[in-house]
Amino acid sequence: MELKVEEVDKVRRKLLIKVPEDVVSKKVANAYRQMNQQVKMPGFRPGKIPQKVLEKQVPLESMTQLWQDLMQEYYEKALSETGITPAGPPEIDHTEIKEIKKDQPFAFSVLLDIKPDTKFKDYKGLKFKKHEYGVTDAEVDTSIRKHLEEVASFEIMNDDHAVGVDDFLEMDFEGFLEGEPLENGSARGYKVRVGERKMIKGFEDQLIGHKKGEEFEVRVMLPQDWNNKVRRVSMPIPGKEQDNTQDIASFNVKIKEIKRQVLPELTDELVQAQGEESVEAFRKKVRGRIQGMKDQTEEMKIKQDLFDYLIEHNDVEPPESMIKQEIKFMIEGAKYQIQQSGMKLEDSGFDEKQAEQEWRERAAHNAKGYLILDGIANQENLHVSQGDLEEEYKRLAEEIGTTPETVKERLFANPENMHQTTQRVRGQKALNFVFSHCEFEYVKPGEDKKPAAAEK
Repeated sequence: MELKVEEVDKVRRKLLIKVPEDVVSKKVANAYRQMNQQVKMPGFRPGKIPQKVLEKQVPLESMTQLWQDLMQEYYEKALSETGITPAGPPEIDHTEIKEIKKDQPFAFSVLLDIKPDTKFKDYKGLKFKKHEYGVTDAEVDTSIRKHLEEVASFEIMNDDHAVGVDDFLEMDFEGFLEGEPLENGSARGYKVRVGERKMIKGFEDQLIGHKKGEEFEVRVMLPQDWNNKVRRVSMPIPGKEQDNTQDIASFNVKIKEIKRQVLPELTDELVQAQGEESVEAFRKKVRGRIQGMKDQTEEMKIKQDLFDYLIEHNDVEPPESMIKQEIKFMIEGAKYQIQQSGMKLEDSGFDEKQAEQEWRERAAHNAKGYLILDGIANQENLHVSQGDLEEEYKRLAEEIGTTPETVKERLFANPENMHQTTQRVRGQKALNFVFSHCEFEYVKPGEDKKPAAAEK
């Protein structure tokens, strides 16, 4: 292989690669040999078609997969030989590809961005304020109530019972907008718990006081994006006029049933049936779980502050390909979440072009942070293990409501996403490393919590 590296700019390289003639001839001959076993042609026995005849029927230029595989193979060899680490996917310069022949070398060129070779310092011993959150008895009681609700029974209320907060209703309703039926605005046997605020704002409030069998009207103001189903992009586009008009919809409602939840008494017998030792031990367990969640939330906030701090105090510019890759990753994630919700992408209101514009600034911010963390990982010799990836599959599975196996299959089906995920995990390990070397000033809730770097 002949290889030449040209420096386009500080973070962009051009690889000029020439595949030897003998390799090209061998690859072409093997491709036609395999084709000979698969193609049926009148006048020839299977596997006995002369190569010259096949070449007329299937010219070299049309064997796209052959040349793609060859370019990928020698691109990877070029990276290995040069030691270059690409920052994003490569771009094939098709203008460099000359006439293709089976008995001549095959030359092509690749444009790619590289990660700048930057050494980072002053990332150990940073000082941050950390809140010490306690757990109140009220928080423990609320959590236990939610637990008791899972094993609660229901009491059907009498016909003269007026709907109140926390009542469970079954109802029919039909929605109208300006006299016309509202799309997806009607339901039969719809169940709701009054006060959970899962319906359009103001709807549940107007159910209070009504009784079983009553038919009445509810009027509510529809959200501005109600007809977009799901609003994944919320930032306005500069220069675009915004439609701030809001629609008033009316719903004909009939209550069919009213139930009230009856919670069981919290006793030793109840918790022991669920594997707990006693009520006291159960309360301690609940308190510990809440404390753990608060500590984890505080840690995540500090890590976000730390991530932003590293970006603010390190002067590096991510290559354009890294930014584009991050935008693509964000968009693919949004699409996947929409599809997992059971909604069709075209019905979701998601505009990919708009997302690219609105998310670019955030993507550039993230890409810069990943670049810094990658540099720290190199300096500290941090690597991603198979165990690290398995934990990431589990985390992603919980986040989107699927199985780790499904996440793994999806990532392996897309090499770019797999690479992005691996880099993200490595970056997280670097962030954890920096976090573990921070110094914390413990403060009470409500006190100032701006991050501050340690004096070196």
